[in-house]
Amino acid sequence: MLHTFDTASAYLGEPADTLHGRGTICLQTSPAKVIACASLAAWIWVGGDFPSTIDVVSDAHFRSTLHGRRIRPFNRRIDSRHITTVGGMPVTIPVRTACDIALIQADARRSADPSAARQTVRLLMDQYDFGAGECLDMLDADSRHWPKIREARTFLACIGDTGNEGGEP
Repeated sequence: MLHTFDTASAYLGEPADTLHGRGTICLQTSPAKVIACASLAAWIWVGGDFPSTIDVVSDAHFRSTLHGRRIRPFNRRIDSRHITTVGGMPVTIPVRTACDIALIQADARRSADPSAARQTVRLLMDQYDFGAGECLDMLDADSRHWPKIREARTFLACIGDTGNEGGEP
């Protein structure tokens, strides 16, 4: 089965069923020398529908789309302990991925659907056995380099460790 990116490109469904396969698909469909983060990293970790943006850590500016999707670069410092490789693709670890999603949701200019973001973060937490506390600890450890950190903490506190999807603390 093929999953389409746009009218001219697609990827095979079977590799997308595995963690390694999703990493390989991202390696082949992303710009060179980038690190998958936020929604792209979440897709690698938990699957689902391919994200509408290709979120990467890079100091480059991408003006064109890739496979019908906008490339959204983030120029952030990342501790090497927060990066791993899946299927050859450098990707943020699940806890860091959840933090990145929280930071995007905190920035109204970049945020998308908050309920979908909460659901994605909850999937990451459940599948990789961590809670909002680990995300908050990561944010606290290097808060000098992260924009919108206060709002990201609020977003994570609303999710909490109880699975609260409604956004109430």
